[in-house]
Amino acid sequence: MTHKKLYLSNSSIQVFLDCQLRFKNQYIDKLKVNKSPPNKYLSFGQSMHETLAGYNMITSEKHRTLENLHNLLRRNWIREGYDSIEEERSFGLKGLDMLTNYYHDPQDQGKKSLIIEEFIKKDINERFVLCGKLDKVYVKNDDKIEVLDYKTGQKIEPINLIQLPIYLLLAKEKLGAYPHTVSFYYLAHNKKIVQEVTRDFLKESLKIINSIYKQIHDEKDFAANPTLYCKNNCPYFESCSAANDRNNIILNTLIKNESVNKISRIF
Repeated sequence: MTHKKLYLSNSSIQVFLDCQLRFKNQYIDKLKVNKSPPNKYLSFGQSMHETLAGYNMITSEKHRTLENLHNLLRRNWIREGYDSIEEERSFGLKGLDMLTNYYHDPQDQGKKSLIIEEFIKKDINERFVLCGKLDKVYVKNDDKIEVLDYKTGQKIEPINLIQLPIYLLLAKEKLGAYPHTVSFYYLAHNKKIVQEVTRDFLKESLKIINSIYKQIHDEKDFAANPTLYCKNNCPYFESCSAANDRNNIILNTLIKNESVNKISRIF
């Protein structure tokens, strides 16, 4: 494997776990591809994140109004990716509704914000640098520190066991101590999923991320993992022989699901 330092983030690690060949193409060899077309969901998510970052930076209570919150979304609105003006407007109205529900019942209030929308890097070893952006880290009213990640999608997902230890390490790099809790704030439901950072949980989380470092470090083959989703999701699809072989895709799917099928099959 290359001796150049690799910057690892939640997204790049997820790419490695999904397809090692894509990881090599994208993050090690840095093969250039045509720029992906704008994505409305990414545009919407970024607009909402920048809006809440701006709102969290307002310290004067008299200026923390619903009108200012709504206007921050209008100012930060990213227009790329929508199929029509009608679709863009529907997303905009959805964003205003989410912010209204957030404003009337915020789940992320405390005594003091420590980090707001900040990109942080941490040297892991001579090979890797861990990096990522923390949406918000703050001191809660009970004096405990919480790392919070805003989510703008509709689906409430289980706690991400890759993303969470990354947040823990980056928060410690910035603050000098691990947070007490990590939470995912689902704005579409105005619901916060909280994970307490106990000693055992911290130990297990760091064990997971360290095993991934080792796996990337030791990998030599960087095999392709072709699926039916490659065509729409992978920027290297056209040049990937494995992803363009339908037989390969079906056989790979069978191999991946073999253990699951053995457990769940009923005939």
